Amino acid sequence: MSRKPVVAGQFYPGSARRLRAQIESCTPEVERKQKTLGALCPHAGYTFSGGVAGRTFAESGVPGTVLLLTPSHNYSRPPLALWTGGDWETPLGVVASDTELTERVAGLDGVTCDDRPHRPEHSGEVILPFLQHHNPEVKLTVVCVAASAGLETLLAFGQSIGALLDAERPDGLLVASSDMSHESGPGALETVEEHDAMAIEQMEKLDPSGLHHCCRSHGITMCGVLPAVAMMEAVRERGGAQGVLVARATSADSPAGSGSYIVGYAGMLFR
Repeated sequence: MSRKPVVAGQFYPGSARRLRAQIESCTPEVERKQKTLGALCPHAGYTFSGGVAGRTFAESGVPGTVLLLTPSHNYSRPPLALWTGGDWETPLGVVASDTELTERVAGLDGVTCDDRPHRPEHSGEVILPFLQHHNPEVKLTVVCVAASAGLETLLAFGQSIGALLDAERPDGLLVASSDMSHESGPGALETVEEHDAMAIEQMEKLDPSGLHHCCRSHGITMCGVLPAVAMMEAVRERGGAQGVLVARATSADSPAGSGSYIVGYAGMLFR
C-alpha cells in the first residue's frame, strides 16, 4: 500500500522527464552545504515557488531521513495526524516510509495515526520530488498538523520530536511545509511583503512562540505557521540557535502570477 500522487500534472509536471528537468532548472549549484536541523519550504506550484524550494534544498542537502510536517488544507482534526499508510509515490518513483521512526512518533503524546488528512493534501507531496532529486534513498515520516493544534500542543510536540530525532536519527532533517502570506485586492503585494518580513524576523530569531503570536496578532495568513512552530521548537530542542533566510519570492514574480491575488514564499534553514 502507498500514497499515490494527487497533484502531479497540476502543481508540478506529471512525467518523470519533465519533472527532473524542471527541478534541475530550479536548483542552483552550491559548493558547500552546512549541517541543517530544520527547513521551511513552500508548497505552491513549481512555476511560482520552485526556485525557492530549489535553493532551500540545494543549501541544506537531504539526509537519509526527513520528518515532514505539513499543514492541513482539508481537515481541522486530529491536531497531529501521522501517516502510517506506507510509502509515497511521485513521478520520480517511490519515497520509502521510515517505518521505525514512524512507529516511534506514533507513541508520542498528542499524535493520532490517521491517513485521511494526508490523502488529498498537496503540501507534502509537492516537496517530495525535491527530496528525491537530492537523495533518491531518502526515507520519510509525515505528520499533518491541523488548525485544532494549539500552541501548547505544538511546543510539546516539537520538544518530543526534537529529542526523538537526536536519539534515533541525529542526522535527520525536519521540514515544515508552508507558503507565506496570501492577500488579494489593492495593495496585496505590499501587504504580503510587509507581513512576510514580520514572520521571517521571528523565524530568524528562532522564536516559535513569537511566530505564532505575530501571525495571530497581525492577521498574517501564513498557511503552515503551525508546522513551522513545531519544527522551530524541535530545532531549539536539538540545540539550534537561528534561522537563515536563503530565498524569498512572491507569485507576482512569476509570469503566471495574477495581479489581484498574491502569495509569498520563503525558504529558511535552521541551524
